[in-house]
Amino acid sequence: MKFLSQEETKRISDKVLSLTKADQCEVTINGSRRGNIRYARNAVSTAGLIEDTQLVVSVAFGKKQGTASINEFDDKSLEKAVRRAEDLARLAPENPEFMPTPTKQEYKASQTFFQKTADIDPEFRAQVAAYSIENSRKNKLVAAGFFTDGTQFTSIANSNGVFGYQQDTGLDFTLTVRTEDGRGSGWVKRSVGDVSKFDARAASDVAIEKP
Repeated sequence: MKFLSQEETKRISDKVLSLTKADQCEVTINGSRRGNIRYARNAVSTAGLIEDTQLVVSVAFGKKQGTASINEFDDKSLEKAVRRAEDLARLAPENPEFMPTPTKQEYKASQTFFQKTADIDPEFRAQVAAYSIENSRKNKLVAAGFFTDGTQFTSIANSNGVFGYQQDTGLDFTLTVRTEDGRGSGWVKRSVGDVSKFDARAASDVAIEKP
């Protein structure tokens, strides 16, 4: 499923909130797209892309709560999730630690999303692996590494008027190199939100220079 924009998550959340008969309702929508490449013994072993989107609706009748989740967003599926959460809430015992949903508030913007990171493609991931593998071979070393990048979004909404939406990006890179006789090794890890701050060649060299 494609990434949902702020406007799309607001529309879906409003629809869910309009369907419930509960005293309180909270809607959370999460989505992620994560790419990866793994290599060992100086050769790529796996590569892939995982996408997931989920909606969670939580309702309360007094202090009795129920929660349901779905990954389809047509009107029929939304109503089914709401009714399931309501049915579970009616059957549930009262929660002595129940806390009411927050009231409407404003959220300050924060820079957690970088388009260049979101645009990372299989070719970029392959090049990251190539830097490690080629330089390790030149230095008679054996490389094993993992590179993963991701883009996520989260929206929250409730029956008290709260709505918030946030996107973020990030990448993680780890590399271990060993001498051919296994007696020496080097390791490096890098984690950033903005790919422009990541230099695959320089990061690889940190591990390669250690053995």
